[in-house]
Amino acid sequence: METVFYCFIFGMVSSVTMDSGLKSEQLMSGNIAFARGSISAGIGFCTGYPGTPSTEIIETLMLYQSKTNNIIEWAVNEKVALEAAAGASWMGIPSVCVMKSLGLNVASDFLLNLNLSGTGTGGLVIIVCDDPKGHSSSNEQDSRFYAKAANIPLLEPSTPQEAYDVMDFALKLSQDFQIPVLIRSTTRLSHSSALVKTENISSGKWIAHQNLPKGLYNVPHPDLRHLDLLGRIEKIREQFNSFTLNTIPIDWNDIVIISTGVCQKYVEEAQLYIEEAVSLLGLVTTFPLPDKLVRQALEEAKTIIFFEETDSFVEDEFRAIASTQDHTCRIEGKRTNLVPAHGEMNVDVVLESLREFVTLMKQPTMPEGIHDAEKHLISRPLTFCAGCTHRNVFYALSRVRKRLKGNLIVTGDIGCYSLGVFYNDVLESMQAMGSGIGTASGIGQLSKFGLESKVVSVAGDSTFFHACIPALIDARHHNADLTFLILNNATTAMTGFQSHPGSMKIGEMKHMVRIPDIVQSIKPDVFTRIDSTDVSQLTDLIYSTIKESGLKVLLLDGVCRLEEKRRQKQGDASRIIVKSELCRGTDCKICVRDYGCTAITWNKQTEKAEILQYQCVRCGSCISVCPHGAIEEE
Repeated sequence: METVFYCFIFGMVSSVTMDSGLKSEQLMSGNIAFARGSISAGIGFCTGYPGTPSTEIIETLMLYQSKTNNIIEWAVNEKVALEAAAGASWMGIPSVCVMKSLGLNVASDFLLNLNLSGTGTGGLVIIVCDDPKGHSSSNEQDSRFYAKAANIPLLEPSTPQEAYDVMDFALKLSQDFQIPVLIRSTTRLSHSSALVKTENISSGKWIAHQNLPKGLYNVPHPDLRHLDLLGRIEKIREQFNSFTLNTIPIDWNDIVIISTGVCQKYVEEAQLYIEEAVSLLGLVTTFPLPDKLVRQALEEAKTIIFFEETDSFVEDEFRAIASTQDHTCRIEGKRTNLVPAHGEMNVDVVLESLREFVTLMKQPTMPEGIHDAEKHLISRPLTFCAGCTHRNVFYALSRVRKRLKGNLIVTGDIGCYSLGVFYNDVLESMQAMGSGIGTASGIGQLSKFGLESKVVSVAGDSTFFHACIPALIDARHHNADLTFLILNNATTAMTGFQSHPGSMKIGEMKHMVRIPDIVQSIKPDVFTRIDSTDVSQLTDLIYSTIKESGLKVLLLDGVCRLEEKRRQKQGDASRIIVKSELCRGTDCKICVRDYGCTAITWNKQTEKAEILQYQCVRCGSCISVCPHGAIEEE
């Protein structure tokens, strides 16, 4: 008998089948395949921090937790996650740590020491999911350079099946050489699905060591540790030369295409439209690069072309090895501007890049009439959900900015509230997690240089725990003049309602950490807690607080309406309506134009605002937005 679970994350539905232990073939996304591969490989400890496109890996593992008896948890941030996973590995427990690209930046300080001191006998696999084109990220960072910086092995599967298969190899590699192994995925692999053959699931029987391994530090001779690591990497290179998941041509043609990750699939599809015979060398082992395959390609090919996302990582490593060998082979890729060095790869990009070197048959065309249909698509800007209390905060800030005649600086952070950059341009910066309060700490000390504008920083509750606490302490220590708004909905809403230390719902054996306790311990000049539903009250409080001098912290309690809607029935609250006789129509439009809740629409026939009842969550926040009293509970 089998049970099927459905994961709803960012609008994507993926089925997860918990089988009874028999070998089977199932449809899986790349992320689910990573999770199932982790279980089959014998992982006993898994941790990470939620971030698209990586979140579903841990979410899936949590579904199997009772069956496998392993430890699965969300950490407060990625550095802490990697440290926890390393601790488990040191004690002999096979571990995996999962994060998105930006998260590896947070963990890098520890990673670039762990590579030298080692992971012990347990084994530690790091899965990092990059986001080319930045679909759900503030950049399109290529995280592979961390493998080179840390001198650790790097693997790039191209299909969900390879994502499943590579986990066992990666764990054994880490155990054999006692160093972290990095697996890199990208958005299209993480979120696309294919049939995957899986092995049995059985509960783990791990026994922790009672003592730490010797020498978990790199002083006084980190240079000797580095030398030892370089030797291990060369041994790993030898293994990579015969790795079975690499796609090696049977017949080498004059044109050889080298691709990595999901780009292999794009190249394979592009081959259907190429008249000449070209060879494909698909690499899963991308650092250290298998040198024997490099030299063989240089000997056999006249032209080598690289396709990879996003940077010229493999191309550069290939060129470095090629520089030590006599050859007449032409090498093309991002470095020669043949292949775009930004954005995502796809079949069209591959074909366009190959035009100079091959004869293309008729290219695939879009269905007839598709371009006419595209003309009718409505441009939909990014916006908050109906009834989102974050909208209330940014609407209040926009009103406060008007009261201050524009003399207001608002720095931001990563989360659902990042959409504030699209909300009347209220949010003026968005960098890394925790950077909003960090940059505000610097700006808030510039009054001696003539700064007259008031400074506000915005962050969510999960982000507060992740990276804001040190910067808040810094702001207190240096007496920065700023107002810090903590938007508290007691969950990690952006990535699918994962728990964090301040969540209302936490598992057994866990202790809730309260934000007010942390904030008040550093003694800000002002600390106030308020519900963010009443927009008028919220606006007045933010304005009066900003006018005060010193470090002010406002904890603004709200609720994620998506999570609320999952728990409650729509009939629990009264309907919100617009009384047409009181609506000023085109003379006002504040509710539609300025406040902009997606549940408020404009009726072109009556030229009055209306509430879309099928979207309205009946929070009542819009009632105080209307200056004419036209919006009310029914």
